[in-house]
Amino acid sequence: MRIFKPSTLILSFALFVNYVFADVAEGEKLFKANCTSCHAIETKVVGPALKDVHKRRKEDWLLKWIKNSQAMVQAGDATAVQLFNDNNKVPMLPFEMLKETEIKSILEYLKKESENPSKPATASASNTVPAAVSNAAEGSTQKGFYTNTTFITLSILILFLLTMIFVLRRIKKTVLELYAIKFPEKVAEATREKEIAYKHSVNYKLFRKHPVVGVMVLLIVFTVVSSLIGFNYGNTVIGVQTGYMPTQPINYSHELHAGKYKINCQYCHSGADKSKQATIPSPSTCMNCHMYVTASAKYNGKTSPEIQKIYDAVGWDGDKKVYDPNKPQKPIKWIRIHNLPDHAYFNHAQHVKIGKVECQACHGPIETMKVVSQQRSLQMGWCINCHREAKVDVASNDYYEELHKDLKKSGKTSITVAQNGGVECSKCHY
Repeated sequence: MRIFKPSTLILSFALFVNYVFADVAEGEKLFKANCTSCHAIETKVVGPALKDVHKRRKEDWLLKWIKNSQAMVQAGDATAVQLFNDNNKVPMLPFEMLKETEIKSILEYLKKESENPSKPATASASNTVPAAVSNAAEGSTQKGFYTNTTFITLSILILFLLTMIFVLRRIKKTVLELYAIKFPEKVAEATREKEIAYKHSVNYKLFRKHPVVGVMVLLIVFTVVSSLIGFNYGNTVIGVQTGYMPTQPINYSHELHAGKYKINCQYCHSGADKSKQATIPSPSTCMNCHMYVTASAKYNGKTSPEIQKIYDAVGWDGDKKVYDPNKPQKPIKWIRIHNLPDHAYFNHAQHVKIGKVECQACHGPIETMKVVSQQRSLQMGWCINCHREAKVDVASNDYYEELHKDLKKSGKTSITVAQNGGVECSKCHY
């Protein structure tokens, strides 16, 4: 007696296979979204490597640990306490929002990745070199535009054109000689007309008839043109660094930090609202996050080369997660981009805290820049135009409370920075 039809068995098997693969795919998605900042499959990051974790721990223990590891540590679970101590007592974040089925899908993904054979680095290198050699060999046999045949053809054409020009000039000369022999009167009349026209020309009057006047005119023209060129060069080139975009010692992306992760500018540039200088953040500020964030998911479980530069600067051991006193500390030599002349005074706090000026007003769309460049000219004229157009926020700024009262008495609702003394010479030059 046949209980199941073949089609039913096939459909059941297909559904089972689809469930397994969907389970692993969902696990991969959850792992990359929640775990890669602290864990990798092959190498230790903040937490231990997760290869073969399903063999080292039972599933029910892993479910409890992932849900709330600190609860197990505080409850005195021997394995949990040992694991906590072995990883520098860095607490693992609780994932109580994950369902049990979702945690199991992560474990399925880890099991699948653990069973996959690791690809040695030498294999990828050996595959890359022959491909490059093959491409080079293929490129050398391709027939493009720049070949010997093209060069020879162009050379022949150029030689032909030069020959034609020489022949045509000879023909023109011969024709003119024959014309002069046949019509001497017309040639003589044309010659006289040319001489008369030349004597009336500016060239004759200035450089043949009055050469001193001609030289003086040339000197005046040369002086005026040189002065205009020099003025333009001094006004638009000297000290103007618009577009300046140097290569920094660390490839820091404002697009990633200020744009994607919305980190406040003043978290790193902490002096912007309280001092003249915005200040460059110290490496210890970077380490507040990068003590744990290593971007290892993008580098096969290894610390990002750019983050490693921060570690090298502060003497941080990324594997042990401790500062190594034997490692020499060295400053990061950032290259300054925005630079005003020494005789020009500028105060960040005055603009940021009192004037409520956004960073983008002077630095451009900084949150979109992978590499920072100078967007504004920062010339005197640019600053003065801003002071003439910008309104002073007197209504919602306690700093201008008295000024607001005076404006109300005079019937005004707002004034510009220029009207408040913002274009006086002594404000910026004293």
